[in-house]
Amino acid sequence: MTEVTVSNLTYRYPHTKKPVLNRINLQVNKGEFVFITGKSGCGKSTLARTLNGTIPHILEGEMDGTVMVKGKNTLDHQVSEIAPDLGFIFQNPESQFFTLRVEDEVAFGPENLGLNQDEIHERVFRSLEYVNMSDFRKRNVFQLSEGQKQRVAIAANLALNPDVLVLDEPTSNLDPQGAGELFQILEKLKNEGKTIILIDHRTRYARKLADRLIIMDDGKIIQEGGPELLDDPVIRENYGIRNPNLQLVNRSQFTNKHSNKDYNGRLTLSNTSGIFNHTKKDKQTTCNHENHNAVLEVENISFSYGNGFSINDMSFSIFQNEVVGIVGGNGSGKTTLANIMAGLLKPSHGIIKFCNVSSKLPTAKKIGMVLQNPDHQLFMSSVYTELSFGLPELGFTSSEIGKMVNDVIDSMNLKKLKERHPHSLSGGEKQRTLISALIARKPQVLILDEPTTGMDNYHMNQLVSEVKKLEKTGMAVILISHDEEFIKKSVNRIISISKGEIVEDKVIS
Repeated sequence: MTEVTVSNLTYRYPHTKKPVLNRINLQVNKGEFVFITGKSGCGKSTLARTLNGTIPHILEGEMDGTVMVKGKNTLDHQVSEIAPDLGFIFQNPESQFFTLRVEDEVAFGPENLGLNQDEIHERVFRSLEYVNMSDFRKRNVFQLSEGQKQRVAIAANLALNPDVLVLDEPTSNLDPQGAGELFQILEKLKNEGKTIILIDHRTRYARKLADRLIIMDDGKIIQEGGPELLDDPVIRENYGIRNPNLQLVNRSQFTNKHSNKDYNGRLTLSNTSGIFNHTKKDKQTTCNHENHNAVLEVENISFSYGNGFSINDMSFSIFQNEVVGIVGGNGSGKTTLANIMAGLLKPSHGIIKFCNVSSKLPTAKKIGMVLQNPDHQLFMSSVYTELSFGLPELGFTSSEIGKMVNDVIDSMNLKKLKERHPHSLSGGEKQRTLISALIARKPQVLILDEPTTGMDNYHMNQLVSEVKKLEKTGMAVILISHDEEFIKKSVNRIISISKGEIVEDKVIS
């Protein structure tokens, strides 16, 4: 029995000449697990949006062809009419939240179906149990980590009990433990007869469950077959696909299960108050460690949210020519720590100290941060203007700006996108644009929070190369990521965090 049928589907976004989908034909049968992958910007997410009716009813553009979901033509049925049959988890979970509290978000769909309260409570309880979020049911959804938000979005869809589930990059913000738990959920749903369409760049887990692999490129389905196609190195190289069999770093570093503490190389620093203080000339020697210059010191930082989560007495130094990976499970405090270092949050105790830096230097030249969700930072009308924004104020001349921006555009493979509006790009393309904008400013410290979200293998490796270039210039780069492959290829030091505390700080040989 066919659940989804796509026939001769072509679609182009407004104000673009080239179609992002080009004569797509696809059938998905009941109970089938279909894994769709391919390069960033190849049309995967756009195809997904046609399945739940977002295209053509919400997103404008030109669509030809038909999409049928359980016998319903999406042209003739609104998104709300398709939702009970097809659940959709967006790449950015915030974009589908309607309420503020976790349990209210999960209950929202069943309430709109007109179910009785007992049935609603049962569905909320069961769905939160599925995604291991029962302990967070009273929390504000916007106070969760990105990975926790992803789980809530999944739970909200499971509460509708659809026959078809479409997931767009669901593992991008999940730690390895969370990703493993997600695929246990998907395996259970598959065994219950659900039809699952998964769009993802990370292949390790999907390979074990997928009945069929679909590879897209340039808006077309290029190849179909079994998951064993992922083992072909030529196919992986041609279409930017991750190796599912790659041996990665110690996975315990990416979870919240640490019990030992090992502060290798940690400096003991005095307690002070305030934020973004500068070292005085007579104290600059405290910024030196093993013949490398420290550029940033975190001194006894503490911070707490109203929900009870806190960061407790963190201290470490960041040095020139260093790439530091900050890892840990979802909700361990990685992003909170990054926000404190970037000045977006003020610690309740301790300071952030820039070393050997003139107090007259603009903050944007000292430190830059790429947030997990690029939509929060992209606001110009083209990729080029996004990269050049603010550079004159930082003292760069017009000729310097032109050269710097074009150099970054070339190195980050954005040349074909330079005139595109940033919000018309795919998730991976947005991420590359935002990272490029921060690289162009040449801060002394660059923080990248989950930078490989939505990136295919080719562009992930390209980012690794760019990070290595930045390291050689003397810039300090801090990478916050659940992407084990990216961390293994990029960093020379790992700081592991669990439950708001540093549990390990070690150099990687």
